[in-house]
Amino acid sequence: MELRWYDIVLPKIGIALDVAMYFTLPVYVVILTILIKIRKDETFSSAFFSLMTSVGIADALKILTFAFGPKLASYGWIPQWFFLFGDNYARWYNVFNQLFSYVQIVGALAIAFNRFTAYLLPFKHVQIWEGSRGRRLIWICIILQWLAGLAGSLPLLHPAIGFRTVWNFDSYDNRSVYLLWRDGWDDAYNRIVLYPIKIPIGIVIFILYLIIFGVALAKQTRGSAASTVSEVLALKMAVVGLLSTCGLFIYIVIVVISEKICLNSSIYFFFYNAGNNLFAAVHPYALLIFSKSFRERCNSMLFGKTKLFGGGTTSSSSAFGNFILTTSRP
Repeated sequence: MELRWYDIVLPKIGIALDVAMYFTLPVYVVILTILIKIRKDETFSSAFFSLMTSVGIADALKILTFAFGPKLASYGWIPQWFFLFGDNYARWYNVFNQLFSYVQIVGALAIAFNRFTAYLLPFKHVQIWEGSRGRRLIWICIILQWLAGLAGSLPLLHPAIGFRTVWNFDSYDNRSVYLLWRDGWDDAYNRIVLYPIKIPIGIVIFILYLIIFGVALAKQTRGSAASTVSEVLALKMAVVGLLSTCGLFIYIVIVVISEKICLNSSIYFFFYNAGNNLFAAVHPYALLIFSKSFRERCNSMLFGKTKLFGGGTTSSSSAFGNFILTTSRP
């Protein structure tokens, strides 16, 4: 079989993306540890950081699922491991993959709405997301995230839905493994879930961010760009959500295209994995880049006097106070 350039180049780029994703997992563990530890601080007790923590847990678990699912299977290092569990390995991989995928996308929707109100409706934002009412809404959003994940994944345990753990005989060493759906169930699942649920949610998320950045661009064009601390930081936190949503966009587009035309496997799996990698791995880096207060707190806890594990924290610097205007309204 003649190999084209993308059969050679894309897998190598994919390996580089995989390495970056694996590197992200310990980074994410540290970031989540810090978020959980500082969750009661006034600066970081906002709805935005609470929602981001819930999504971050799903992101980290999704990375872990990918690492021990199709990634490890494609490398061909220990194929016997997959056949030890047989077709159940493919089933449980897809169950966990769909579980965390739903938590991610519903969480992304909640974050997008939070950013929408923070930037465009700041007074309503306070009424919606702060106080006892805001705390209830945050918990409702988090509970709905995980309930949506369970609702979308548990049906895959039904024995009528088939999966296959098979050899990939197209690989150069015939050792890599595919974790597949059986009898076209993946197409059926996409018709039930992807098109009526995930794609509409993705569209809503993009519309919310389109409005946010459209308004920001209009202000810039009129020479009245965001000048208050709250507007600037609300917009920065919107960028955090937007960057991860780009991965969702890539994932949805490649799946929809593959339903319409027959794609080369190298092209399909590259963009499918790239979208999932970006959707799961971008949040910690985006937070560190666009949130100065969070970056300073991480620096303090990792390299300063504040302890990452256990007690003995130091007081926040005055720089954090300037961020309260938005992170209590992120």
